[in-house]
Amino acid sequence: MITRVRLAALCAVLVLGTGAVRGAPATPLEQAFDAYWKADSPKAAAAAASQVLATGAGFDEILSRLRRGRTYGTAQTGVVLLRYPAIDGTFENRITVPADYTPDARLPLRVQLHGGINRPEPGQGGPGRARAQGAVGNRIEGERQIYVEPSGWADAPWWSATQVDNILRVVDTVKRRYNVDETQLYLTGISDGGTGAYYIGTREATLWATIMPLNGSIMVLRNPAVGVWGEVFPENLTNTPFYVVNGGRDPLYPVRDVAKPIDWLQAMGVSLIFRPQPEAGHDTSWWPAERAPYEAFVHEHRREAHPVRLSLQTERTDRFNRIKWLVIDKLGASASDATFPEVGAFAHGRGAGRVDIERRGNAFTASTRGVRTFRLLLSPDAIDFSQPTTVVVNGRQRFAGTVRPDPHVLLTWNERDNDRTMLYGAELTIAVE
Repeated sequence: MITRVRLAALCAVLVLGTGAVRGAPATPLEQAFDAYWKADSPKAAAAAASQVLATGAGFDEILSRLRRGRTYGTAQTGVVLLRYPAIDGTFENRITVPADYTPDARLPLRVQLHGGINRPEPGQGGPGRARAQGAVGNRIEGERQIYVEPSGWADAPWWSATQVDNILRVVDTVKRRYNVDETQLYLTGISDGGTGAYYIGTREATLWATIMPLNGSIMVLRNPAVGVWGEVFPENLTNTPFYVVNGGRDPLYPVRDVAKPIDWLQAMGVSLIFRPQPEAGHDTSWWPAERAPYEAFVHEHRREAHPVRLSLQTERTDRFNRIKWLVIDKLGASASDATFPEVGAFAHGRGAGRVDIERRGNAFTASTRGVRTFRLLLSPDAIDFSQPTTVVVNGRQRFAGTVRPDPHVLLTWNERDNDRTMLYGAELTIAVE
């Protein structure tokens, strides 16, 4: 039988032992990851990642920590402004965080682009922007989530590279400060913002679960006068589900004018729901009735990090050359180039390249045109690294073998993506001949 004295002594030992564990100094790996999680940008994360690798931690240990992600602390709620310098002016990005936000629960994030992009000065809103019952600032009121409202103007329209960079930077910053659900990032916009949503979908679609253009038109991007940066590849919209609304009495983009481009987007394989509003003008008077199906569409479409099919077309390799696990690295004609059906109304330069690819387990089958090399980003959530991987391009096998996961690759892509659900353990470069 244990006496009271011995029992008290035993309890004291247990308490002291527990305290010693809790107060133990952090290991080098914990210290390195602490700095990694505190990084406020991809560049800072890259510097911190070198210290993680210097600890000698193995792939599985690093992968486990990246899947868990950072521990979020309390953060400012309500309206938060993120300002970044622009070529001419300042990006004034408005973030709205629910008052009851808690760091232990992941929240959806919705980026909403305003109209009136032709005004000469930067700032929120814009003349003639759409209004609706439930409208707040530049956005239509939706469900509980984090709202990101970037600012655009004539020198920084939604269809410029600098504006795309601004939006990506804002989303990355918000993800580092707040517990955002990476599978619920949505892009929407009204009027010029709707047109801008189409453009961003053709250029940077990796982030978005869905894209929802309202009262806009992709055909605006054909007009040389609007100053679109680079080429527009509507085929890239096949990577993301769309929800489109236009008014029948809209003097700018009536249903009768947008119906044809909607048809050819669907013909090229874009997953698209079109919700024409016959009696609406260039406004969002339809929002009270449309809100329920709009939000239902959102709930039904979380982002798929590793889809089995991807299609990417680009005219450059320094940017806008990636969609999720596919990266185009070198352009140029090849003797084995495939032929793709031409659908739509956008002309492309001779230097553009395209890759359509499908994955079945560890087997990849690709069709390419105008591409000399591309990369596959291999995720442990999508392939089995213990089994051989094969890649067939334009009917010819270009790779067969086992790929080893690499912690350096794992961290390199996480620095950029800042995403717990989209992790890559290896890169595989494929040459097209």
